[in-house]
Amino acid sequence: MNEQIIIDSIEHFARTGEIQDTLVPYFQQSGRWFGDCRNWSKPTYRMASSIMHQAVLPEWRRTMENDRGESILLTSFTWKKRRDVELPWHKVSGSIKIRSLEWIYAPHLKTVGGYFYSPTDSRVCLPNLQRVGGDFDFQGTQMLHVPALTEVGGSLMVVECDLPNLEIVGNRFSGFWSGYLHLPHLLQVGGSLEIEGPERFSAPSLRWVCYDLCLSHFTTVFCANKLEEVGGSLNAGSAKIFHAAKLRHVGDTLNSESAADYYRPEFENLALWEVHPDARRRWQMRMAVRNIMRDLPPMDI
Repeated sequence: MNEQIIIDSIEHFARTGEIQDTLVPYFQQSGRWFGDCRNWSKPTYRMASSIMHQAVLPEWRRTMENDRGESILLTSFTWKKRRDVELPWHKVSGSIKIRSLEWIYAPHLKTVGGYFYSPTDSRVCLPNLQRVGGDFDFQGTQMLHVPALTEVGGSLMVVECDLPNLEIVGNRFSGFWSGYLHLPHLLQVGGSLEIEGPERFSAPSLRWVCYDLCLSHFTTVFCANKLEEVGGSLNAGSAKIFHAAKLRHVGDTLNSESAADYYRPEFENLALWEVHPDARRRWQMRMAVRNIMRDLPPMDI
């Protein structure tokens, strides 16, 4: 939500004592003020806290059911206790911040309007979660189950989890995987794509990365044949297999120094291209063979 709308609503509360609907997601489930420290500027967050700290949201404005009978938490959800957490809602309109290191289970949850964060190192089971409006941050656990996740509006920061349906990341996408990372439906990343650990990286549907695309020095296979544009640098220097047939634009530097069979003449104009020493010669040989084959008469079989 536009920060100015939040400021206007807070100023309205200061004048009238009325809590407008735009502010409801920024309360906790207990009815106390919560705010949004991740997305608001510091001046806005401090101003909101100073004005809203004594506000209490009535209980009847905290939850509802939609036409399908699904339960919705209209506020944010926060948790500090050292106990397992089970969320009963189908939707949380605000954010979810769980500081506990215990197990997290949300069997019905489909949508989170704000961010979803926890430092837990225990199992996190979110079998139906499809969309998170803000950041999705679970960097502490290797037991994260989010098979239905399709879209993250903010940054996605995870470790060793399968993302078979992920399509869109609005900001940064970072994490660590070992072995093979396969993102079959990922289409675009609105920030940087920074992946550590995997020996093989495959994103067959990926078309666009807004800033940098950086793979670790463990990665020997890079496959993104529909990738058209990387707005910043593309660093896959350890990838001996480099498949990016449709790549036409890299905004900054390109590192494909281990890929003997990857060469595109147009990238000679980049400020810096670390290319394999044999890549140009091998490309010329392939072009020569292709031209010869094109000029040969058709063969009768």
